[in-house]
Amino acid sequence: MTAIDATLWAVVVPLVVGVVQVCKQAGLPPRWSGLAALLVGLACGLLVRLAGVGSGPLGAAALAGAIAGLSAAGVWSGARAVARG
Repeated sequence: MTAIDATLWAVVVPLVVGVVQVCKQAGLPPRWSGLAALLVGLACGLLVRLAGVGSGPLGAAALAGAIAGLSAAGVWSGARAVARG
């Protein structure tokens, strides 16, 4: 993973959080937000690789996207837990 790839994924995680939040405001039940984050992250990973921005095989990009989606779900869950006290 190059520095450009790492920066790109640092942008993808907040993007996934935002997209999932928009989906929840559009009517997605909150219990499905983790799965939505995983799918959006996976889609981002594949789109980044297909756009020619990322490096490596398609499977690695899909895995990186899935990790970004799960990271986004964890970031949201952790922030919510801290806010609740």
